[in-house]
Amino acid sequence: MFLEQAYSGKNQWYLYIFSLLFIFMTTQIGSLPLVGYMLRENPDILQTGDISAATGTNTGLALSLFSFVAGFFAIFYCVKYIHRKQPTSIVTSRQKTDWGRIFFAAGIWGILSLATLLIPLFTSNSPDIILRFEPLNFFILVLISLLLFPFQTSFEELLFRGYLMQWTAYLFKYRWVAILITGTLFGLMHGANPEVKEFGIWITIPQYILMGLILGYVTVKDDGTELALGLHMANNILAAITITSDSSALQTHALFKNLHPVASWTDTLVILIIGTIFIWSCNRKYHFMNKNNIREKIQNIS
Repeated sequence: MFLEQAYSGKNQWYLYIFSLLFIFMTTQIGSLPLVGYMLRENPDILQTGDISAATGTNTGLALSLFSFVAGFFAIFYCVKYIHRKQPTSIVTSRQKTDWGRIFFAAGIWGILSLATLLIPLFTSNSPDIILRFEPLNFFILVLISLLLFPFQTSFEELLFRGYLMQWTAYLFKYRWVAILITGTLFGLMHGANPEVKEFGIWITIPQYILMGLILGYVTVKDDGTELALGLHMANNILAAITITSDSSALQTHALFKNLHPVASWTDTLVILIIGTIFIWSCNRKYHFMNKNNIREKIQNIS
């Protein structure tokens, strides 16, 4: 089973610390082209620290995602050569990655996400949301999103729902502890996003933590990260190409721009509702709800 694969290979605590430092440094090196681009476009950027503004251009977006490409390969390097595990062990418990699961999850979450966006968009007469279709910029944005966002979302999923979840399961033995710790860390990792500063920690961070818990739950129940990979990929691609705002972490050439975005506790409720529908839909196809009781300990099966 997926979490039990944590017992394979070498699991000394200092190897995890070293690997995390190596992954972090690799992503920082991968971000150097973005830093150079930002300094060329706006020499004052280091003083303002507004990194998200770089995604306002397609070049900036591509360069900002490149650091995740570097991190993606760094994770597999650490798993294979430092921990001496099979690289796929942090992806799935199946013999090979189930791409059908990834695309099914992406489709379901894509439908749910578009519904939550389009219903208020077409039922509201608010002048705050404007259409700004720029054909060339938009199609380049779509191409960049399809090519590079899968690396960004896969990096985060394999880091949190693969590498760190297996480590926390190895340390604390209980599945629910692994889900809770990695879900909380996932939420806190987004604390520097512009929307957190705009709307406050208590409105935005619970949304990220809830997403982390949903992603962790389906990973544990389904014995692999495929469903989480699909959800996260669809979520970020759609976020990039559909609607943006000045307080968004992705200030892209999206189809729509919200001039005066708002946030409230109802956003967390919406995520809970569509997350529940997502889990129900995936379970209808893959029948995982009776597997892997999250209250039970994991066992060393090696």
